[in-house]
Amino acid sequence: MVEPGRETEYTESDVIEVFRDREDYAEPLTASEVADELGCSRRTALNRLHDLQAETDVTSKKAGGRSRVWWIPVLMDK
Repeated sequence: MVEPGRETEYTESDVIEVFRDREDYAEPLTASEVADELGCSRRTALNRLHDLQAETDVTSKKAGGRSRVWWIPVLMDK
């Protein structure tokens, strides 16, 4: 358990696990959904998602208003 007043570090690997541990691998997630799974703030999840987008295949798009959804592209054989 984390001591009160101490911040827990969430790595990009922690965020990737949220995407990989789902039943529907292709379903996009919001930063709030990622935060709920990790048990962190939305801002922390959003920061990690932005880091991942810059460094990996994680991508996002606006989904109306200020909402944004995030996913790891699933490549299909043609």
